[in-house]
Amino acid sequence: MKRLLFVSTIALVGSLVTLAACKQGQGDRCQVDDDCESGLVCAEAKNTCETSTSAGFDAGIVDAALMDAMVDAPDAP
Repeated sequence: MKRLLFVSTIALVGSLVTLAACKQGQGDRCQVDDDCESGLVCAEAKNTCETSTSAGFDAGIVDAALMDAMVDAPDAP
């Protein structure tokens, strides 16, 4: 009986250590940076582990020349 208790205890401790060591990989769900594997951060926009906090969202400024071409009205005759 003692042997069964000992084996059960060892299995439980091993499971807890394994679960505590698991980190989320890229694209996996997270809540804080510590949830992610080394080198990844938790991108708040999608709550996934990514290499940067942008998570694929691009909020950059469009090239001014392209923007002017889209906005300018044609010249009057």
